[in-house]
Amino acid sequence: MGTEKNRRFSRTKHVDESGAWYNLDNAGIIMPAVVDSVNTELFRLEAVLDAEPDAEILRKALAQTTARFHYFNVTLKRGLFWYYLDQCGTSPPLYSDDSDPCQGWDINKRGTRLFRVLLSGRRVACEFSHALTDGSGGFSFMKTFLTRYFSLIGIAPGTELGTGEFADILDIEDQAHLEEYEDGYQKYFPGKLPLPEPNPSAWHQLGDRLPKGEYRIITGSLDLPALLAEAKKRNVTLTEFLAAVYLDALQELWFSLPKRPREHFISLEIPVNLRQFFPSKTNRNFSLFILLRENLQLGRRSFDELVKRAHYQMRLEHDIKSISRQIARNAGGTRNFAVRIIPLFIKDIFARILFAKLGETMLSGFITNMGQIRLPPGVELHIESFAFVPPPSTTTLTNIAVNSWKGRLIVTFGSLAVSRELERLFFTRLRSLGFAASVRCRGEEE
Repeated sequence: MGTEKNRRFSRTKHVDESGAWYNLDNAGIIMPAVVDSVNTELFRLEAVLDAEPDAEILRKALAQTTARFHYFNVTLKRGLFWYYLDQCGTSPPLYSDDSDPCQGWDINKRGTRLFRVLLSGRRVACEFSHALTDGSGGFSFMKTFLTRYFSLIGIAPGTELGTGEFADILDIEDQAHLEEYEDGYQKYFPGKLPLPEPNPSAWHQLGDRLPKGEYRIITGSLDLPALLAEAKKRNVTLTEFLAAVYLDALQELWFSLPKRPREHFISLEIPVNLRQFFPSKTNRNFSLFILLRENLQLGRRSFDELVKRAHYQMRLEHDIKSISRQIARNAGGTRNFAVRIIPLFIKDIFARILFAKLGETMLSGFITNMGQIRLPPGVELHIESFAFVPPPSTTTLTNIAVNSWKGRLIVTFGSLAVSRELERLFFTRLRSLGFAASVRCRGEEE
């Protein structure tokens, strides 16, 4: 790692006679071939302010933030061999947030940016394509954007930015650094390593889907200190505890079916932020995942068993050697000369096959935990709620994103399924353990 070749492959920005353009990073490179207006791979960050923002000042803050994050202000273009990101010459518009989240946005449509910012009343939202960035990069943009808006209306952050717990809030006046848009997978490419073991196909929920364009959001708010105390009592992390609750709900659905499915594994994906393993300031994608699996042919497991097994499975995979095997497999292909010269339309076909084999086919669902969301004191005072909405999937149908905000754990389900049984089982299990959730469904409470 750290070789000159790695540094060369990690550089994404190029400038020629047509202007600036960027390579997609190693995680984003597969997305254009597998997304559409329903499977958008958009995730959403949204904040509810204590007062309705001034739309014109919000647009100004957006223009200034986007100029600072110029590597986000791009559209997708097709080349002969690869997709690439073309720099936009204008600032993005501010959209009205009047439709379902994360829907109706196809990055393959000419002129479509890979993110959008929306406003509805006091709610400000940013939606990002996973072809562009991951949760860490998205949060950096969102937090910088909100901080800039409040600065423009005369509310000071109240603390130093760009360091410590506010290191991801960038200085609008500063120039973007090369590290912010580097491909971290290529920078830390470990060389040839044994491939990770193959994973079995996982069971998926069946049933009717919501009409096209609908994406149901159910959010539960729970007492964070009480849940942390429960996880500590069990000697597990909060993510491991919540993963066990999710696995428990999945196994209840599986065993409730009148006929046993052919797929007898349930599998849960948990993203891992690679910045905790490798020093990187990139705001592009830099995450991989751990899979927790249960073979239901062995019978139903108690909740206590699931908690212990989630903990030990996480411990086995959450180490730099296991993660490096995934990086070697994923990033190695783009370095192969034979792969590089294959025309893009053929690459698209293989990308869909690869995504099916190494992607959602082996998942029953995913849960991502962004942890505690902190904003500068002057900004945090004026934000009532902050939530993270997972991207939609027609394969897993229902997924979870988690974040903590002002002493509350915010659990957000995003679902394309008509049935709400998975959500009901999840919150029922928590209630059986003594944790009452305040639950609301987007649209039904507004």
